Amino acid sequence: MTVCLFVEQELNQAVWGPKLHQVISDRFSVFVEMVDELKKRFAGFAEGVVVMVCPVLVAIALDKVDVKVYGHHAFFAMLGMAAITLIIGICPFLVCWFSGIFVSPVPVTAILATLSSCSLLILTCFIAQLVVPKNTLIIWGVVFGFLVLLRAVEYYRRGDFNQYEQNKILNESHEFLTGVTGVLFLGLEGLALEGHDDPMFQKGGPVANASFIVCATGVFMMYLEMTPPIDFSQQRHIALLTLTLDSFMAGGTFILLMLVMFKLMGLFALFLLAPPFVIIAVLVYLVAFDNAPAGDESTPASLELTKVTFTGFLAVSITVIRDTSPSKLTGCFLLFAAAAIVFGLSWRLLSQSHIRKSFTGVSSDPFDSSASLASLGTHVCIVIATFLLLAMAWPSRGKPCQIVKPCT
Repeated sequence: MTVCLFVEQELNQAVWGPKLHQVISDRFSVFVEMVDELKKRFAGFAEGVVVMVCPVLVAIALDKVDVKVYGHHAFFAMLGMAAITLIIGICPFLVCWFSGIFVSPVPVTAILATLSSCSLLILTCFIAQLVVPKNTLIIWGVVFGFLVLLRAVEYYRRGDFNQYEQNKILNESHEFLTGVTGVLFLGLEGLALEGHDDPMFQKGGPVANASFIVCATGVFMMYLEMTPPIDFSQQRHIALLTLTLDSFMAGGTFILLMLVMFKLMGLFALFLLAPPFVIIAVLVYLVAFDNAPAGDESTPASLELTKVTFTGFLAVSITVIRDTSPSKLTGCFLLFAAAAIVFGLSWRLLSQSHIRKSFTGVSSDPFDSSASLASLGTHVCIVIATFLLLAMAWPSRGKPCQIVKPCT
């Protein structure tokens, strides 16, 4: 009898041992993969927070912000909020490094993401108070704050701690939203400094209002993708969600560019409609006559070139936005820089995975061809804008440098 029990135990160990080991190994692999994807997403979020917050701290450190303008209480509140936002924004990435050892990554990072998004919205309101009317600031601040808190309550109430299988789509979209929102924050901060330095700066202009609204929208959409709803866990659903968010952000950025160009160039700003019209027309034509088998493999284009161009556009446009009649060279530079930005955003969107997975039955060839056209337009417009920038800098070549005497 004892021998039979011993043989049975050995047989069970031989049969169930490898299977149990395989199950544990598979679950551990899924956990490691989920943590890696979370780490990528929160690394991008931390980078975006640094880009958004550090200019505020630098401006304060260099005495570019007058305490008398804000008031002592508001000034120190903004300083504290900037520091808190920066610290909390980096913490989710650090948590992912220690996940599985001390904490479970998803609930903790979701809590930190909620706190960081709320503090980032508050900081946005602090920055925009010099260029946006108080009523507009309060209304939109309350709306977006309510949306963030509503999503947080729904996330924890339903227990949406789901292991998403489509993390690649989420990460690509989140990188896009973070990059664009970060650059737009630089523009809003530049406008705030412009209004800070100029007592005659008129609040409530369309450019300032649009900048504030688009920045706040970007913060909310970044948070939504850090806590994705469980109803969108399937591939097609999450692809449609991310495509909608990215398209909305790109559309808001395009509207902001149009407002800036209308203020500086009038009806000549309508030339900026050409890039999206050409890209959409070519894409529709290629999809209509596409007979190739479906495919969805793609590598998203880098946003670095677009972000650098966007930064240059903001640097020039903010300095001349008060000038009712900028020079022709300046206007042409801004027009081609804006066209390069539109082409660059189109290039990125067409090369991401979500647009290919949203249109089932369509091959990747139309998207690849349209993305190549957008890439060509981006580089051509950047080359032209670079030559125009050199032409703008040429008249100052003979001006003597100002000699700063050392302090005695």
